[in-house]
Amino acid sequence: MNYYTSVNNMTCKNCGHDESKCTFDEVVRRAKDLIKARGVASQALLTHELKISYSNAMRALDQLETDGLIGPTDGQKPREIFL
Repeated sequence: MNYYTSVNNMTCKNCGHDESKCTFDEVVRRAKDLIKARGVASQALLTHELKISYSNAMRALDQLETDGLIGPTDGQKPREIFL
């Protein structure tokens, strides 16, 4: 199983990836799984791969930062990943 297959198979039991029906906890779980698989935490990655809005991607990143799973933003440098 390659990376793209594993990400595309991360199905949400509530919405089937329909953002309007997806709970925020599910968005955060999917974001965490994607960041762990890619080793990168960025808003662009989340909006593109998870097909979520900019605001939901930023909220998910903020939550993961609050939980201590990723580091804070530091200008142009990538965030640290602690997963």
